[in-house]
Amino acid sequence: MPAPLPLVNRIIAAHGGGSSVAAGDFVTVDVDRVYIQDGNSPTIARLFREHGIRRVWDPERIGFFFDHSVIIPEKQIADRTREAMAFAERLGARIFHRGAGISHVIAMEEGWYEPGNVVLGADSHTCTGGAVQSLALGMGASDIVAAMVTGKTWLRVPETVWLEVEGTAHEATRAKDVMLHLLGTMGQAPFLNKSIEWTGSWSHALSADAAATVASMGVELGAKCVFLPGGPGRPAQMRAIEPGESRLRFDIGGLTPRIARPHNPANTVGLDELAGEPVDYVFVGSCTNSRLEDIAEAAAVFVNRPVHPRVHCIVTPGSRKVYLEALRLGYVETLTRAGVLVTPAGCGACVGTQGSIPADGERVVTTMNRNFQGRMGNREAEIFLASPLVAANIAVHGRFPAVEELVLP
Repeated sequence: MPAPLPLVNRIIAAHGGGSSVAAGDFVTVDVDRVYIQDGNSPTIARLFREHGIRRVWDPERIGFFFDHSVIIPEKQIADRTREAMAFAERLGARIFHRGAGISHVIAMEEGWYEPGNVVLGADSHTCTGGAVQSLALGMGASDIVAAMVTGKTWLRVPETVWLEVEGTAHEATRAKDVMLHLLGTMGQAPFLNKSIEWTGSWSHALSADAAATVASMGVELGAKCVFLPGGPGRPAQMRAIEPGESRLRFDIGGLTPRIARPHNPANTVGLDELAGEPVDYVFVGSCTNSRLEDIAEAAAVFVNRPVHPRVHCIVTPGSRKVYLEALRLGYVETLTRAGVLVTPAGCGACVGTQGSIPADGERVVTTMNRNFQGRMGNREAEIFLASPLVAANIAVHGRFPAVEELVLP
């Protein structure tokens, strides 16, 4: 029986003229969507000026997202944002204004990611599209400019590894915990520059929001792209994933919540190992954990439980749609009554280009995908990563709780 043809091979072949492709081949492909975020728009605009480019291949298929600096903190960023807006308007591209939300979250909501299509984004977490089997790739400015102008890009077909996740984890363990545990135990070496196809009972059972969390952190694993199997709330046309020879098995039986310590997402330990240590600041948000399911889990913890007096706690929805739905369902009121600061939709505190920036020595627990030194705007802060469920519990306790202390929805 022939080995299954990897999804990435099939997608690249379909967008490159229909001929079969193999790992290592260089192929020019048509792209379906291209998007840019405010942080790198000025660089892309400069390349347009330097090369005398005035037009793009299809303005309707190109989007500009203003998500990294929604509440602008300083003049320099304000000037760059204005420049990016003017550039987008000149091109006639679609513009998603400040407060609309995070590019990757909106791209999913708008249907920009579709099973089998090719999407390029000027941000590394474009791989989020793999949640619905889109070949979604983060690229640098020059590659993005070329795609904006020609509607094409070149790709080297990556090798594929199939990751089979099995077992039943602890009831408080979420997709974020599994990703942190995977980073902490396997690291990037098995996945570097490869395509990951997720299989196994755990992967199939993921909700749509949890699948997006897994796909988002594909870049933290060092992968070129990722593909999740079909599951609840995902498009019917997603293809079945059949494991090939390059199969890795990952057992999560009994896995308890994980925490990534500073300053590396792979520097992970079990929650109990940190129990009792104080925390100053909690942030629930980012393209990895800002969807409705994440907000709902955090809100459930805060029902009749206030934020600890020592803790500064922020929740930032990933999109205006998420914000409005959370408002309708009462989550925003619950969070606000508990003492949480609920901000406009966007990247929020993740990259340190708007508040709240932590103080020197502060210990921050966040649901972001990365905790590199200086990530939130201050190299002297300590950043830990956790799931929204664990982060909310930490905000209530003012410290890392033991697993047995966790309030579950």
